[in-house]
Amino acid sequence: MRYCQQTTKLHPLSIKFPQYLCKINFIIKENNGNSFPFDNEIAINLDKVKEVQNISNMDSMDMTFGISQGNNKKMLLVELKLDCHVITNFKKVNYIKKIKDSITLLSGGGEPIYNKHVFIFNDKLLKQSRSVIGRFLHNASAEVLSIDELKANYF
Repeated sequence: MRYCQQTTKLHPLSIKFPQYLCKINFIIKENNGNSFPFDNEIAINLDKVKEVQNISNMDSMDMTFGISQGNNKKMLLVELKLDCHVITNFKKVNYIKKIKDSITLLSGGGEPIYNKHVFIFNDKLLKQSRSVIGRFLHNASAEVLSIDELKANYF
């Protein structure tokens, strides 16, 4: 499945909160990234949507965007951990809550959620984070990538 701007733009959250439909490079920058390989691709900034809805007890992944293959359309959840320096601080329960709360935030219309949730780490922690997150969140539901791998795999 590959990035689909139309699916992203037509999601009910994009329509309700068009101000939080942002360029992916901007969301990466907000999350302390230093690599900006995208052009004009956009995503829904879930952290901002959560804030504007004033849902303080909810956690969220950083962004979501549409992906498609033919008529099969889904939303991909992405968490950016670019400023993470120690993977041992990973708390399984926090990430499970982020996924569940993001699914709740996206429910009520639009396309279904893709069955893999993407976690982006800096290159220094990539190998170690793949091992830790793969164990905790099961390889079937979690995918750990670098920013460049995200672009190569989904764009």
